[in-house]
Amino acid sequence: MKLSDVEPEKNVTDLVVRVVSMAPPKMISTRTGRKTQLIEVLVADDTGSTILSLWGFNEGTDLSAGKVIRIIDGWAKEWRGKIQLSLGRSGKYEILVDDGSVPSISELGAARESTGEQ
Repeated sequence: MKLSDVEPEKNVTDLVVRVVSMAPPKMISTRTGRKTQLIEVLVADDTGSTILSLWGFNEGTDLSAGKVIRIIDGWAKEWRGKIQLSLGRSGKYEILVDDGSVPSISELGAARESTGEQ
């Protein structure tokens, strides 16, 4: 699966992308009043880029720009007119060995969206 194949309100069964950048963590209050952490990660492949929203404390602490990850059993939704990814309840990501199969950040030219990283 490639980013261009992702559709809103559909599962993302197996997607390999490169981390382009990461926004600083934000503290969010849920609808129930519980506090949680959100990290927005700009990810890309050779077909496009999007935001992967990681919810919860300690999520994404092992990620950094340039890493290649596989998203397994994730979820896509439309938010403010753009498709975004999340792991949902059962999804996960794994860091892969960078074998060159996903273009580098400079090759991707994927900084089309901003995560607010300074």
